[in-house]
Amino acid sequence: MTRKALFAAGSVAVFLSIAILSSFLLPIQSVSDEAIRSARQAVSQYALNHPDDAVPQHLAVVDYTKPSFLKRMVIIDLKTGTKTYYRVAHARKTGTLHARKFSNIPGSNMSSLGLFKTSSAYMGDHGLAIRLHGLDSLKNSNAFARDIVLHSAGYVSIPVIIENILTLNGPRIGRSNGCFVVAPSKIEEVVDKLSRNGFLYAYGKAETSDE
Repeated sequence: MTRKALFAAGSVAVFLSIAILSSFLLPIQSVSDEAIRSARQAVSQYALNHPDDAVPQHLAVVDYTKPSFLKRMVIIDLKTGTKTYYRVAHARKTGTLHARKFSNIPGSNMSSLGLFKTSSAYMGDHGLAIRLHGLDSLKNSNAFARDIVLHSAGYVSIPVIIENILTLNGPRIGRSNGCFVVAPSKIEEVVDKLSRNGFLYAYGKAETSDE
């Protein structure tokens, strides 16, 4: 077989591998019942302590017990029960494929757990984003001071997952400095749901804790 034929055969093999991986990765969504139950309990407790606040319409639940290539964030319409799933990145010092370490400390470059209240949407360094206020005095109270927000970035994508697989870095998306990061194609949809009186709950099980 000539070098040209070998190159063509190799290119076809790579294309088929990417097509297979894409078809495998696209539909995968995974947020545990335990994560959703924990989120609902946190929102219920907040409502009891703040009876004058408006009733939230949407709740986002991020399940950091799942690997990053999964759609491990679900946004639940609390009126209809409708669920929509998204990929979301964790922080670079929280782990690689899996989120294992969490912190509330400024400069830690780790993700934080617990319940957050969403604030207004704005245009920042990463484009459209939502400010977040941490509601847990131990786990995420420094979120606003740390500039932990929800924004988008191109490293949350199937091509990045495939690139990491091909370079033997595992089937993972990129990582943030602590923010919740979704795909650019999804940010308007996510902001539309969460910027109007919403909550975000990050669920995880730390191997070590730095709070």
